[in-house]
Amino acid sequence: MLWEEMSSVDFNSAIDKCDGLCVLPIGVVEKHGDHLPVGTDMYISIEIAKAAAARSPAVVFPYYFLGQISEARHVKGTIAPSHKLIMDALLEMCDEIHRNGFTKILILSGHGGNCYFLPFFTQMFPGINRPYAVYIRSAHELSDGQLNEIQARSGVKDMGGHAGFYETSLMMYLRPELVFPGRIKAEESASLNRLKDIVDKNIYTGFNWYADYPHHFAGDPAGASEEHGKMIFDILTNNTADAINAIKADKVSHMLIKGFNDSNPPS
Repeated sequence: MLWEEMSSVDFNSAIDKCDGLCVLPIGVVEKHGDHLPVGTDMYISIEIAKAAAARSPAVVFPYYFLGQISEARHVKGTIAPSHKLIMDALLEMCDEIHRNGFTKILILSGHGGNCYFLPFFTQMFPGINRPYAVYIRSAHELSDGQLNEIQARSGVKDMGGHAGFYETSLMMYLRPELVFPGRIKAEESASLNRLKDIVDKNIYTGFNWYADYPHHFAGDPAGASEEHGKMIFDILTNNTADAINAIKADKVSHMLIKGFNDSNPPS
């Protein structure tokens, strides 16, 4: 069920049907090599959310792209809002989702660069006294067995970190008209290792990704195909549907939230 396609009178029945769960797919708008669209993360996360919600009913929030992407401000097409805005905006969206009657929100991320932003966002909730539950998950979660299956069936070992085999295959399946293999510049996909001595010691800076991949292209797309994209998409959709089922069955989070909020009233 897509939020934007329902009429106002549809919401009460939709909330009941999906056990109060809304899925907010979040991506960013950033360069994905020269062969994929800047909206790749958005397309992937929204399509996985829609397909998973068709298997386990949930309402899917409209396209949302206010994620963390400061490291791509130097390339055209990027929309890189401030960190204050992305935190404030996401909280307001969650508040609005709850105001419309939802009690559980799954933020489903299609962008790897949200991996620090979203956990930090959820860590705010014990301090802001909200009655609803927020869950975060990457749309790209795979078990070791599933990764091995993809590698075995495709014959490709390197999935690629950004605009490589994995994402290119997904986009060939989801939006083939937006994929331009003739534009691939394979030489731009290799890591420059400009902070190797730092990274090798597990030290993180905000420039680690830029140091390695200034062209926002990581991994070889060779072997990518629509067929492989469908295989990957089906696995990710099943995983997300399983996550939706687990969240619907969760009876503990609201009890914890209420107990915590009751013992820590707002000042």
